[in-house]
Amino acid sequence: MTIYEKAKSLVTAREAAEHYGLTANRYGMALCPFHDDHNPSLKLDERFHCFGCGEDGDVIDFMAKFFNLTLHEAAQKLINDFGDGEFIPDAPSPPKPPDPAQRCHDVLLDLEVRLHRQKRETAPQSMDDPITTEYAQNCQMYDFIVGLADLLSGGTEQQKADEIAYLTGGVLDHYERVLQKEVIVYDDIF
Repeated sequence: MTIYEKAKSLVTAREAAEHYGLTANRYGMALCPFHDDHNPSLKLDERFHCFGCGEDGDVIDFMAKFFNLTLHEAAQKLINDFGDGEFIPDAPSPPKPPDPAQRCHDVLLDLEVRLHRQKRETAPQSMDDPITTEYAQNCQMYDFIVGLADLLSGGTEQQKADEIAYLTGGVLDHYERVLQKEVIVYDDIF
């Protein structure tokens, strides 16, 4: 449990607001302390919402705004005022392994950007300049990577699954090493 979850479990926005001096009518409406309110426009229940000024949020947001605190300070104040004053966070959960599809997308995007730059840098400067082998290879590598990226984002679910399996079967590790090089060459991709 985080400090925020603990604080929210102790009290509602209405209970906190009433504890600190706001009076809600039987409909849960009160004068809003966040603007010059003459008719009750602040709805208080589990959360709060002002129909006059638009302020909205949970009990921690209310406390932060009401006492001009950070969210962490507001959560701690709620624990001090409504709980036992102590908070011992749960042990952090182990980091989640990266999403394979996201990893594939990120590596392909990095390759696409690098190869686009290489293609642009090796392009003929005028119509009279010959097309070099280096430029042709940069174009082929770029088109191949763009095709993989397009398939990953727009293919059928089966095509996406097949491509992720292909890439995570060692190709992606290779591509990540390739990205460490200053210049990507044809044999690095094919």
